[in-house]
Amino acid sequence: MTIEYLKKLHATPKIGIREIKGVSGDEIKKVKQKFNIQFPLAYSEFLFLAGNSCGALPIMDTSDLETISSDWHYEIMQDEIKETGLNNTLVRPFWLFAESNGCEQFYFFYLDEGDDPTVYLADYSAADYNKKDVKSLKVNFSTFIEKKIDTAFKIWEEGW
Repeated sequence: MTIEYLKKLHATPKIGIREIKGVSGDEIKKVKQKFNIQFPLAYSEFLFLAGNSCGALPIMDTSDLETISSDWHYEIMQDEIKETGLNNTLVRPFWLFAESNGCEQFYFFYLDEGDDPTVYLADYSAADYNKKDVKSLKVNFSTFIEKKIDTAFKIWEEGW
């Protein structure tokens, strides 16, 4: 795969001792077919480079393609969305690409925003702990990953 957006990730095979490992193009294709969707190019590059293990990148607890695309994980996500009122907010096609604690918090992008979409965060509402809010991080996916790489190196170098 030719890398257009995630050149910094491509040049970063590991951070400290933690290797970053991708998945094959066939694995990516299977997931796209399973969900009948097209991934943005920047995310396809991420999967190709880091879809098996994102190493020391601080991207929540779960971001590997196998888990994110599993049937049981999809059910957990759907339940969490219904229980917290996000089903009224998330009305456009989206893809959850990283989550924490059974989808209590998660990063996602909308599938209709082009090859390098904006990243959003679904997190607890400040007004009602039983509800979730969606907030734009105001960065595209490739910039989000670059910032995570920078943060990971800072954590590794400073030991925090």
